[in-house]
Amino acid sequence: MTAGFLDLIRSDLDSVNLMIEKALMTKSGHLSRFAHLETKSLQGYLHPAVVLLTGRLFRYTEKKIVYLAYVIQLIYLAAAIQFRIPDNIDRVPDHEDPRDSAQLPVLVGDYLYGKYFVGLSDGEILEFLSPLSGIIAEMNCGALERRKNSGLPVTDCKLAVTVIEKETALLTQGALKLAGQLAGAPEAEKALLSDFGFNLGMAYGILERGLDPDLAEPYFEKAHSAIGKLPAGEARDSMEELLDGIHSGELPVPPRTTGESGGFLPGYEGGAVIPGEYGDREEYVHSVFTAIAGKYDSLNTVLSFNRDKRWRRVTVEKTGIQAGDRALDVCCGTGMITTELAKKAGPQGRVVGIDFCEDMLEIARENLKGSAYESSVEYIQGNAMDIPFPDNTFDCATIGFGLRNVPDMKKALKEMIRVVKPGGRVVCLEFSKPTVPVFKQIYNFYFDKCVPFLGKLGVGTEGPYRYLHNSWKAFPRQDELREEFRRQGLRDTDYYELTGGVVSVHVGVKPLAPALTPVAATKE
Repeated sequence: MTAGFLDLIRSDLDSVNLMIEKALMTKSGHLSRFAHLETKSLQGYLHPAVVLLTGRLFRYTEKKIVYLAYVIQLIYLAAAIQFRIPDNIDRVPDHEDPRDSAQLPVLVGDYLYGKYFVGLSDGEILEFLSPLSGIIAEMNCGALERRKNSGLPVTDCKLAVTVIEKETALLTQGALKLAGQLAGAPEAEKALLSDFGFNLGMAYGILERGLDPDLAEPYFEKAHSAIGKLPAGEARDSMEELLDGIHSGELPVPPRTTGESGGFLPGYEGGAVIPGEYGDREEYVHSVFTAIAGKYDSLNTVLSFNRDKRWRRVTVEKTGIQAGDRALDVCCGTGMITTELAKKAGPQGRVVGIDFCEDMLEIARENLKGSAYESSVEYIQGNAMDIPFPDNTFDCATIGFGLRNVPDMKKALKEMIRVVKPGGRVVCLEFSKPTVPVFKQIYNFYFDKCVPFLGKLGVGTEGPYRYLHNSWKAFPRQDELREEFRRQGLRDTDYYELTGGVVSVHVGVKPLAPALTPVAATKE
């Protein structure tokens, strides 16, 4: 199900996402390094969306409603972090992931609650401090009740409902009630909003805990009844569509569980703002590149001050590609690096470009028409984490400005290494972090403020180039990425900074296959 019902509040929802991301960036690094901040689909936008839609329901669009949505989401994130902390911390082996410990997530939760106070002050909505603090207190009481009964089978339906009421429903109820108060809703309609919020929260809480869906049905019925009595219009239609999507399962409710993560790459996976209406990072990145495909090359040239051409040439030089070689360009986009590889491989060579965005590939194929390399280049749609070629197929593999965007960087690197022949090179061109004083500050300002603005002028929205900035901030430093190359088994790893460290080219060589040990002949 597409989230078209969010179009009415898209701009404000983007503002909330950016405010959340700014709050998560600290001097110690992105808070996703220290606690689980992953949000899937509904988790990322349910609470902000109902607040913002309530404002639109009563034609209230002042900035205060955005701040209210922001602080409500901070409360939700803080509670979600604490929910994930295991009751028995000893069951996390050696604390391989610090996010699965107790101390760091608690500190992150406390930090987010601190930001909640700041948000109330900055948004000039301190009148909501008392009711929201009361909700937080009740949520913590629910958490204590849940933990007191941890490990016991949930046979007491009354107990489960009580915990869900405190931990989940009170926040959605309070969010809608306060949004209605802020928007100037009449008392009768504030009561309807409160009723709708409570029942929506109860139904959602039952589903996210994996309880019998039949338990949620009475709450869905009451929520539908309440919303049907609110003022008609586009905002109510959007709220009904949201409710219907959750009820029907078209908007799946992600399970809310404690537990460890499957792996840990500090500061990366949670680093970029992924709007909640997208199912996952891959879906969002695909939408970004589809939106900018037509102007991607020209904008890159402008925003890089025409340095991107040299960056690509250096990348290809570092592959060591020779005439007649076979090369793979992963996340090839519109084929700029692919074409440079084809120039080096010559008519006897073969170059394959792979990308998951068909709109980009269409432009790449169009660029190739009539060129001298048309017969030696092939473009295919595919996944960087599941490259459709046998082991040891290519003499080298490149990835340009793509490693930052894949959902699993380690898996993508493993795949590139797998399809390269022993002795072949894996080469990555990616934005990096300048270290030269003064230039570093100037560049950070340019990337933070100017790039999103210029990108908006080029494609009509700053979203894609704001994502570029956020994903760059969360991406590993040059030395960290070199270490990751080593951990994946590459040898002779190194990196080369270009244009003062604006980008870096990382190189690693796939080890030669171990020599077979000769077996001595024996006489009969």
